[in-house]
Amino acid sequence: MKNHEVWRRMPLHRAVLEIILSRPEGIAESKLIDLLKKEYGIETTTPELYSVLMKYELSGIITVEHVGKEFLIKLAPQAYTQFSA
Repeated sequence: MKNHEVWRRMPLHRAVLEIILSRPEGIAESKLIDLLKKEYGIETTTPELYSVLMKYELSGIITVEHVGKEFLIKLAPQAYTQFSA
């Protein structure tokens, strides 16, 4: 986020969810950060991103796996029915 901007055009949690929904095979943490910058103009901190991911994981919307040095984020199997249609 640019220093002079007070509000984002789209909330971080919504942008994260849209990216995850568009990639059913999963997305790496670094790729998610890149897409947030490229597609939504959102620059986020790691703690801010992890907070959003943790809320979605605790709600059963996503699963997060540790793969190598980063995380792989996928839509949880039970969430497919919630978001399809």
